[in-house]
Amino acid sequence: MHNSSTDEAAALLGGCGQVHLPSGSMCTLRNGHAGSCEFTPAKRVDALLAEHKAAEGW
Repeated sequence: MHNSSTDEAAALLGGCGQVHLPSGSMCTLRNGHAGSCEFTPAKRVDALLAEHKAAEGW
């Protein structure tokens, strides 16, 4: 992947991975989600990705 606004590791895990470049925050919703992204500070991304995967079964 060659898109600086998407985190490849998050995308490979099934997450949206869209990065808000000015802040470094990342969307932790499921890849292809409907509606707007929900950006999370970078230090919380791993935990929230794990929570979403467990709760939503992806």
